Amino acid sequence: MKKENMIERVSLKRIEKDYDKENDFYIHDHCCPERLPSPKLPSPTDCLPPGVLEIVLEKITSANELLLDLALGDDRPPDETYQKVFDGLAGLRVEITNLAGEKLEGKVTLSGFNFVVLREEERVIIYPYSQIETIKPYGRFAEPYHDPELRKISPCFRRNLTFHFGEVVSSSPELIHLFFRIRLDIYLLLFEDQHIQVTQDDTTIEGLLTDVHKDTIVLDVDGSLKHILIESISLITSNA
Repeated sequence: MKKENMIERVSLKRIEKDYDKENDFYIHDHCCPERLPSPKLPSPTDCLPPGVLEIVLEKITSANELLLDLALGDDRPPDETYQKVFDGLAGLRVEITNLAGEKLEGKVTLSGFNFVVLREEERVIIYPYSQIETIKPYGRFAEPYHDPELRKISPCFRRNLTFHFGEVVSSSPELIHLFFRIRLDIYLLLFEDQHIQVTQDDTTIEGLLTDVHKDTIVLDVDGSLKHILIESISLITSNA
């Protein structure tokens, strides 16, 4: 036993000689204290039931995706950026400032392909993304509305949707939005035969929407038909 201790002390002295005094950070393993185990603290989500934990994780993922979209906004097409932003603001009140500096408020109810729909009491406000300058939300991040589920549809409708997908989906703006995200010209079909107000620059025209085409809409204004380019529209409102 004494011989082993003697050998150990000799070997340590040799090691110390091999390192000069400038090497102040060298500490031999024999001189290090035993490492104590680090305390393991439970995560705040460890005690949550599986169903609740899944919901929390989904919300965290959605919030992270929204923050990522905002951070990468310059690398994405403008329409795609607005889609993601308004998806995250669904159900919240927002204030939108257009290119002319005018402001409107409302609750985000639909984030389309190239437009957003707000509601202010009974008033429907449709804003093309191309006309939006800034967005100011009122409140914290909100989980987007869940898309309508097709699990509870009737067997007949399920069969038609399966074997005649294109024909069935193309006949319904709601289904188009569910599967592909609806464009403004298709969404406006829901307002045919209704009175709407259309703003172009500083001019607002009110009339009955009689026809919708891919690039234009037709308004009946006191018996006179007016054709309006969709790309020239800065705002559409309707009293639902």
